[in-house]
Amino acid sequence: MVLKDIPQNVWSLGLERVRLALDRLGHPEGSYRHVLVAGTNGKGSTCVYLERILEVSGFKVGVTISPHVTRFTERFRIDGQNASEEELAGIRDDVRPLLDDIGLTYFEWCVVLAAVIFKRHRVDFGIFEIGLGGRYDAANALDPDVCLITEIGLDHTDLLGSTIEEIAREKACIARPGRPLLTTATEPGLSVIRRYAEEIGAVFQAVDAPSPYRTSLNGTRQPMNAALAIEAARALGLDPGEEVLSSALATAFLPGRIEAIGDRIVLDVAHNPSSLAELIKYLDHRGFRGVGVFGVLADKDYRSMVAMLKRVCARLYIAPVRSERSWGLAEMEEFVEAGRVIRCGSITEALQKALSSGENVVVTGSFYTVGEVRETLVCQGL
Repeated sequence: MVLKDIPQNVWSLGLERVRLALDRLGHPEGSYRHVLVAGTNGKGSTCVYLERILEVSGFKVGVTISPHVTRFTERFRIDGQNASEEELAGIRDDVRPLLDDIGLTYFEWCVVLAAVIFKRHRVDFGIFEIGLGGRYDAANALDPDVCLITEIGLDHTDLLGSTIEEIAREKACIARPGRPLLTTATEPGLSVIRRYAEEIGAVFQAVDAPSPYRTSLNGTRQPMNAALAIEAARALGLDPGEEVLSSALATAFLPGRIEAIGDRIVLDVAHNPSSLAELIKYLDHRGFRGVGVFGVLADKDYRSMVAMLKRVCARLYIAPVRSERSWGLAEMEEFVEAGRVIRCGSITEALQKALSSGENVVVTGSFYTVGEVRETLVCQGL
């Protein structure tokens, strides 16, 4: 893998390293207009909706999304296609002599690689998803034309704050004076974002009406994510017509977001209670009856998530995920319940048991959970 020598789960928040790296590279991000997308849930969906609107409008677009589900190259999309691993590796080899002494983290490298590869492909627009928070996230070293903030929820509370208001303030810091800041956040986060925009002189817009167009991605929040993308395109100076919007929103794709695999399996990367609540609304709407596969990171609110899943799943197969941050045997033991919650040695084992039940299956809890299952079902064609 391109960044196999860089620990993926080591965070060092701050903007200085990326700013220095971009400066040494002659600011490749200056060759195209770009958009920052922050929020707790819905960032990836908003990114790909905006991507498709711009593409159908005739522009060349680069998008960087975090994290990936199965393949590292999913983080770098150009004209709707994942970048090649060979090209990304070549770019890193080219720039390493200039950057190795800076000590870039994994995610900082992702931002830099995206900035460079987008320039090399001469994109018109670059869309950058914020990885964590906003204020000190690596992508906030860029100078965006438009900033977007999706739904705000409780996640990464150890780093961003323990309340919606504190988290909203961190995410609002992607705003720029004199430039559009659009959000679908609701109260109490909305007031915090509006106040910050007023403080710095950003052009604030609350997007509170869902898009009327059919979306290709499932979930009750997708019309709002689509609406945010539409308003972002307008803030960039476009005037996409009904035909463009209808085509674009119906053809966006993002793996692992309430993704149906065949007739029996639904995959979703919901990794906090608020995103899981959206998945459960979808399952309820579809009349889901079946079993669940669940794996989660230890720093998430897994107690709430297990309780939520038990309300919609006849049985729940729980397992560790392939990450040093995974919940462990001690955490899982709390939920084991004969015939109701079954502990498994791996997500793959949990999936096999769920499939052997003959019932419908929902797989959720983490990008790692969905990634392991998707690798088996889709990438390997099983």
